[in-house]
Amino acid sequence: MKTELKSYSEYLNNQQSYRQKIIALAGAWAHNVLHPDLRLFVLENEFLLVTVTNYGLRIAHLLVPDSQGEVVDVIVGPETPEDFFASNNPYYGALIGRFANRIDKGNFVLNGVQHQLACNNGANHLHGGPGGLHTQLWNCISQSTEKLVFSHTSPHMAENYPGTLQLQVTIELERQSLKIAYHATTDAATIVNITHHPFFNLNGCGSSSLESHTLQLEADSYLPVRKDMIPEGTMAAVAGTPFDFRKPASVTQRLHLEHEQLSRGNGFDHSFVRNSYPEVATGLSATACSERTGIGMRIFSTEPGVHLYTGNFMDGTNKMKKGASDVCRSAFCLETQHFPDSPNQPQFPSVVLYPGQKYYSSTIFEFFNQPITSSL
Repeated sequence: MKTELKSYSEYLNNQQSYRQKIIALAGAWAHNVLHPDLRLFVLENEFLLVTVTNYGLRIAHLLVPDSQGEVVDVIVGPETPEDFFASNNPYYGALIGRFANRIDKGNFVLNGVQHQLACNNGANHLHGGPGGLHTQLWNCISQSTEKLVFSHTSPHMAENYPGTLQLQVTIELERQSLKIAYHATTDAATIVNITHHPFFNLNGCGSSSLESHTLQLEADSYLPVRKDMIPEGTMAAVAGTPFDFRKPASVTQRLHLEHEQLSRGNGFDHSFVRNSYPEVATGLSATACSERTGIGMRIFSTEPGVHLYTGNFMDGTNKMKKGASDVCRSAFCLETQHFPDSPNQPQFPSVVLYPGQKYYSSTIFEFFNQPITSSL
């Protein structure tokens, strides 16, 4: 049974210390001697508190009340600028682009012109390259208690992508939802596929596993991948496979099943096809729940796919919040996006943006409470 989220502010009296730490942390970011342009912005309403840094538009904290009224930080990741910069995983909590996910050999042809991108994931291009949007300092052009608007200009041939891309991103709280909307225009034909990359654990940051998590995906099919994680080019039915999340299922139990695709990704690292795309402009993509905290999360998106990643390559070497480390499979990601390698696979929805067109994408993370059913 799903219920409205408990009021965040109602329970702060007993848990002010963590909130005060975050407020103090935001001040410390603004006075960082080595990186004076860094900022950590705080958004807050009666249900949620979220922090966003202008360094790659990373979400550093997301406080959500659980079913008992205890406030839980559901974002796994570093906390300080130093820990973000030192991490060997550059994507914690970040906005990803210009092209999220992988492109085969970093190569694509657009209007008869071949473009070669950096190969930063074996022989393939990943997440916009080593200098992608996750590494940029964004400009905050509007700020209020519940809404932030950022802008950034990605120059022509940045990371070898053609076209000067003008970007605007809005991050806002609306009751029990966190909304992220992306807008972009270009002065030359280019490819665009932007997502956000929060690492979630609905048991709370510092929990060492995904035990007690269930997942439901609004997807009858998924994209099988080659050994190098590039889509084979087909859409396979999830029925009868570990990829069938059409009804709520345990994430960890599915990870223990034998399947060649799970072996190739060392777990789930696959895109699922949203059933209602494109008929429903902003459709439900996924629902995740923790049976331990009772925190649930629905994800709505304009995108055709949602990419499930179960933290398979988290290696325990990076410093996370609350003194934790990034233990393998201690977080999951649900990245709403177009399909990997789309520029080379014309059967997939197009990612080409032309001058005069407006790119728009949005994702909504809606939180709710449900009864606690597990003591794990």
